[in-house]
Amino acid sequence: MKRVKSVVVAALAVLVAAAYILPATPAGAEVSSSALSIAPKKQYAVEAGQTIEDKLSIRNMDNTSSLYLSMRVIDFTFDETQDEGVAKLFLDEKAEKTPWSLRSFLDVPKTVVIGPGESKAVDIKLAIPKNQGAGSLYSAIVYSSGSGSVDSDGNPTGATSNVGLSASGVTLVFANIPGKVHEDLQLQKLGPFDKSTKKFMPYINTAMPQSIGYSLKNSGNWAEAPVGSIMVNGWFGRKIQIDNINPTKGLVLIGQTRTFSSCLKYDEKEVANKQSNAPPATCVDPGLWPGYYKVTANLFYGVNGNVTQETSLTAGFWYLPWWFIVLCIVVAGALFYYGRKAYIKVRTALYGPKAGKKRPSRRS
Repeated sequence: MKRVKSVVVAALAVLVAAAYILPATPAGAEVSSSALSIAPKKQYAVEAGQTIEDKLSIRNMDNTSSLYLSMRVIDFTFDETQDEGVAKLFLDEKAEKTPWSLRSFLDVPKTVVIGPGESKAVDIKLAIPKNQGAGSLYSAIVYSSGSGSVDSDGNPTGATSNVGLSASGVTLVFANIPGKVHEDLQLQKLGPFDKSTKKFMPYINTAMPQSIGYSLKNSGNWAEAPVGSIMVNGWFGRKIQIDNINPTKGLVLIGQTRTFSSCLKYDEKEVANKQSNAPPATCVDPGLWPGYYKVTANLFYGVNGNVTQETSLTAGFWYLPWWFIVLCIVVAGALFYYGRKAYIKVRTALYGPKAGKKRPSRRS
C-alpha cells in the first residue's frame, strides 16, 4: 500500500507540474487523466469580503464504468529541487497551512459520482474574509477515485483510502485580492540555456545555443507573471530580439526562484500554424556566427492599481565551435610560420646572413 501511495504522489506531482505552467484556463478547456477530465487551473480576481460561486466541470471519459470521486483542498508550493515551475503538493491531511493558503476560504464537495461517459458541473464557493489583505492566495483541489461503493445517500465511500491512478488529478486555484501589495521580482541569472538538461550553459560554448534562460526570484506577496523582451547582440551588428518571453503566462509563486527559457528561433512550421492555440515551443538553430554575444533582459511586472516595475540584467557568452577553434589554430600557425620566414628574410637583406649570430669567444 505504501508503494502504491508513493506512485500516486509522483503521478499527482507530474499533473500539477503540467498544469502549473499553463495560462489561466478559458471556459470549457479541459485536460484528461485517463477516466477523468478536469480544468487544470482556475483563477479569480476577488475583493476582500466578496464571495464567488462557480461551477467545476468534471467529465468521466470511461463509457462503461461510473466514476466515484473524493475531493479535497490542499496547499502546494514550489519544488525547491526544480527551477521550472514544478509544484510540490502537501498531501498530508495534518499539513500546516501555508501563508498563501485558500483552504479556509474554498468550499468543494467531498464526494461526487459521475455516470459512464457523463459530465457533471460541481458547485464550488470561494469566500474571502473582509479583513484579508491584498495579495495572491492559492491552493489545489485534489481528485481521487474511490472503491465504487456508495452509502444510503448515493455518495461514494472509501474514496480517500482507495486511490486509483486511472482517475486522479489536480485543479490549481488562484485568488488575487487587489489593493496595495508588496511586489519584489528580481532577475538573478541570465544566459544561454539547454532545454534538454534544463540547465544554463557555460560562458564558453562549442555547441550553438538555441535558447536563452533567465531566473527570477519573487520576494513579494503576489504571484507574478513577467513580460518583456530579451536582446542578443553579436559582432558586426547582428541582433536577435525575443519579444514574448513568457507566452504561457507562467507564474513566479511567492518565495519562489523560477527559471524560464525562450528560443532564439522557433520552428517556422509551428509559427505559421495559425490553427493551434498553443504558442511555438520547438527551438531550431538560430544561425549564430562564432564570437561573443551580449544578452540584455528587460522585464516588467505589476498589478493593476500598482506601479509597473522593471527588473533588468545583462550577461554575455562566447560561441566558439570546434571547427572555428581548429581554423583559428591553423591560421595562427600559418601566420607564425610565414611571419617568421618573412622576418628572417628581411633581417638577412638588411644585415647579411650572419647578422644576429653570436661570435665564438677567443680562448686566452
